[in-house]
Amino acid sequence: MRWYFDYISPYAYLQSTRLPLLASRQPVDCVPVLFAGLLDHWNNVGPAEIAPKRDWTFKNAVWLAQRDNIVLKLPAHHPFNPLPLLRLGIALGNDIEVVQRLFRFVWADGHLPTDAVPFAALLDELNVSPEQLASREVKEALLANGQLAIERGVFGVPTIEHKDELFWGHEATDMALAYLDNNWPADAMDEATQLPQGPSRKSVNRSLDTPTPAAKSKEPRIPLKPIDLKEPAELVDAIRQRRGGELIELDRLLLYSTPLATGWNHFVGNIRNEFAVSHKLRELAMCTVAVVNKADYEFAHHAPIFIAAGGSDEKASALRNVDRAGSNTALFDEEELLTIKLATQMTRNVQVEEQLFADCHRKFSNTELVEIVATIAAYNMVSRFLVAFNLVP
Repeated sequence: MRWYFDYISPYAYLQSTRLPLLASRQPVDCVPVLFAGLLDHWNNVGPAEIAPKRDWTFKNAVWLAQRDNIVLKLPAHHPFNPLPLLRLGIALGNDIEVVQRLFRFVWADGHLPTDAVPFAALLDELNVSPEQLASREVKEALLANGQLAIERGVFGVPTIEHKDELFWGHEATDMALAYLDNNWPADAMDEATQLPQGPSRKSVNRSLDTPTPAAKSKEPRIPLKPIDLKEPAELVDAIRQRRGGELIELDRLLLYSTPLATGWNHFVGNIRNEFAVSHKLRELAMCTVAVVNKADYEFAHHAPIFIAAGGSDEKASALRNVDRAGSNTALFDEEELLTIKLATQMTRNVQVEEQLFADCHRKFSNTELVEIVATIAAYNMVSRFLVAFNLVP
C-alpha cells in the first residue's frame, strides 16, 4: 500500500494519525510528494486558492481534529514551503514514526520549516545535517515520487493506493479500510466509473456569443517546441519534474537554447522554492512586475499563487492598477505596500528612490531585501522574454 502526502495538507496530518491502523492491515509505503506539482499537472487549484474554500478547509480541519481528539495547532500562515520537511523525511527513510513526527512539527507544534530555531532543533533531534537535505539523491527522490504519483493518477493529498484503487482525502480512510477488509461493493463501484460524461463547462462556454480568451489569444512569434519533447533528456526531465510533469509554453521556448533552459530552471526554481523571504511577498512582486510590463502570461500564472500564499482575490484584482494599489493602506499591509512600490520603481525607472529604499531597509532584513530585489529583477527578465515572444495566457 502506498500513502501519498504533503506536509502542507492539514488533512494529510489528520490521516497520518491513522497510519498505524492502516499498517495493521497492509504494510504502508509513505510517499512524500509536492502537492503544488500535482495541482500544476492536473490544471487544478488547491483549497487555499479559493477564498471561501480556504476558510472552510481550516474550520473543517479544526472540527475534525476536535471530533477525533487529535491535537491541532495551526501554523503562523498557510500555505508555506514544505520542501525542507519533504526532503527531511526522505533523508530519514519516511517510516511512519518519522512522518508522524514531521507532521506534528507543523500541525501540533505550530512551527514552519522557515522558523529557523525550531527547525534547527528538529534537525538536531533527528541527527540530520542541512547538507543532507540539499543532496542530489534526496532531491531526485522527491521528483521521482511526484512522477510516480502522476503516473498512478494521484491528483491530491492525502491519497491511499492499493491494488490500483485510489482513496483520496482523510474522510476516505474508512472507505480504504473497507476495501482492505474485502467489504467492498465491487459491482456498484465499477458501475460508478462507467458513468458517461456529459457536456463540460468549457464546451458549453464555446457555444456562447462572447469570445473565449483562447479565441482572442495571439500566436507566439516562433513555434513552440513539442509538448512531448524528449531531448535533451536530463534537462527536459528536470524541467518536467519541477513543473509537476508537464512542459509549459515558456519551457517550450526556452528549450531552443539548452544553456539558457538549464540556467533558467535552476535559477528561477531557487527563487520560487528556496528563498527565505515570504512566499506571499515574492509572488506579489512578480505580479506587480507583470502588470507594469503588461506581461499577461506572467500575471495569469502568478496571481493564483499569490492568492494561495496568503493574498486574496481582492488584492490580486487591485494590482491591475499598481499606483493605486501602492497607496491602498486599507487593503495592503506595510510590507505589501513597500513590495509593490519597490517592484514598480525598479521596473519603470531602474533607480530606487533613497526614501523608499530606506523604508524597505527598515522593514526587511538584509537577506529579505536582497531576495526581494533579486525576485523583482529576475521576473523583469521573465516578463521581457514573454512579451518579446508574444506569449499570452
